[in-house]
Amino acid sequence: MTKYQYKKLTQDNVVMLTVTPKPDWQDFGEFVAQFISQENGKIIEQDCGMDRHQVRYDVAGERLILQYEHYTDSIWIEQEHV
Repeated sequence: MTKYQYKKLTQDNVVMLTVTPKPDWQDFGEFVAQFISQENGKIIEQDCGMDRHQVRYDVAGERLILQYEHYTDSIWIEQEHV
C-alpha cells in the first residue's frame, strides 16, 4: 500500500490538496481510504465518472466532497450544500 502525504491550501471556499506521490486514476480509491481515515471521516457516497471522481464524506457533522479531476490532475475539497 502506498503511503500518501498531503497538504491543504484554502482558496475561498475550496481546499486544494497537493498529494505526494500523486495518485493516478486507478489508485485514487487507495488514496481516498487513507485520506478519509486520517481526517477521521466517514464516506457517505462515491461516484467514479469518466473524467472525475467524487467522494461525499462527513467529518464531525460537516459534509464535504473530495473531488479528483483526471484532465487537470487536480484534487480538491468543497463543502456540500445540503
